Amino acid sequence: MRKPDWKRWLKDKRECKFWLDSYIRKNILKRSSDDSKLHIKKTDHNLTFANWIIEKHQDEIPEVFGGDKFYDWVISIYYYAIYHAALALMSKEGFTSKNHSATLCFLIYHHYHLQNALAKEDVELIVSSLEKEDIETLGTSKELREKACYNVHESFEKKLADDIKEQAVNFANKIKLLLK
Repeated sequence: MRKPDWKRWLKDKRECKFWLDSYIRKNILKRSSDDSKLHIKKTDHNLTFANWIIEKHQDEIPEVFGGDKFYDWVISIYYYAIYHAALALMSKEGFTSKNHSATLCFLIYHHYHLQNALAKEDVELIVSSLEKEDIETLGTSKELREKACYNVHESFEKKLADDIKEQAVNFANKIKLLLK
């Protein structure tokens, strides 16, 4: 059986639609009320907390934990900020997701492949704002979060945390603009 592959979904609209339909059939993606404001609140909450932990690495964390670093957790928190921003966009459109891959599939299909999913001016805004790099940000941050959580041999430095921080802030700001 095929496995979900967000990079393939970007290249193949039919493959993306196959997975989207599968997620809907299995109730992994389903209709819901608009909770976009709550997801944006969670996005901001996660950004604030991750920024706070990075700041604590300057003095307090070394004082308390010596050489231990917690950038793997920072990366995870930033990923969830990005994820909740994506959920906010889905929620604004009346959908919810129980699965990270399903969320990504929805966004790729509706905001990358479809041209007539929303009113013309909404589509123009989304197409001009939510470009391929943004979809890739969500996908690659998910991969990085998985490495940070599950790979005990990965070494995470401040640079990686700073990179994902910049991506998370930019993505969240872009989604907030789309939701206005």
